[in-house]
Order: sequence, then structure tokens, then C-alpha cells
Amino acid sequence: MHQYGWYRFEWDDENKKNGNVQHLRHHDIEPEEAEECFFHDYQFGRDERRFDDVYILDGRTDRGRRLRLVFQDKGNGLARVFTGWDVKRKKRRRR
Repeated sequence: MHQYGWYRFEWDDENKKNGNVQHLRHHDIEPEEAEECFFHDYQFGRDERRFDDVYILDGRTDRGRRLRLVFQDKGNGLARVFTGWDVKRKKRRRR
């Protein structure tokens, strides 16, 4: 099990303009998919460009979609996802 653990999530109302739900949907990600990434094996680290409580997480959904998420650790197992995108697999070059 991970030293960290997030199991609660803070979502804006889905109709809130510029809210985190609308922002994720702009990237074709549903909030449920983002949450699934926290319950499978994942890798994460601090986002050095931001505040100390902001992280980047690489995980996968229940269906195997690989996502990179930027989120804030709000303490007590609560995460607020800001944005995310698909992680593309690197193509191997043929020789």
C-alpha cells in the first residue's frame, strides 16, 4: 500500500463554469475515471512548478486507460483534481 492514500475527492458542480469537472471533461475525462486512477497502482510526485501540496499522478482507469492527473492534496485522504490528460505510449522505432 502507498504511504499516501486518497479516497475522497472534491468536485465542483458539473455546471460550474471553469470548475474542475468541466475542465476534465474538456480533456474527455469523466470524474469517475480520474478517481479510478487512485485505486490502482500509480506513480506520483510533487509538481515542482506549483505549491507543495500539488502532485502529478500517473495511473490507469478500470478499463486500462492511462491518465496523468494534476491534483491538490487537501489532507485527510481528500484530493482535488485540477486537470488531466491521456498518457500516450511511446512508439518503438523499427530498425
